[in-house]
Amino acid sequence: MRLLVHLVGAWVAAEAASGRYPRPVSLALGALVSRLGPPTALMAIAGYTIQRLYEGGVFDNYRPRTMQRVKARTSKRR
Repeated sequence: MRLLVHLVGAWVAAEAASGRYPRPVSLALGALVSRLGPPTALMAIAGYTIQRLYEGGVFDNYRPRTMQRVKARTSKRR
């Protein structure tokens, strides 16, 4: 249950940091999330960083491997 609370807090903090909410709401949410402690702060920073990288286009060239490629590689190794 604690992990869920920390994850939700980190998500809210990342959304508030990205400018999704007006300034007074962001400040209030930031104060609430800061009471959750270091694990939530680290998850919020990581979430915000990933969000900024995504918006910057870092993951645009990422293509998940298809099952055919994975199967071909595993059959070659044998």
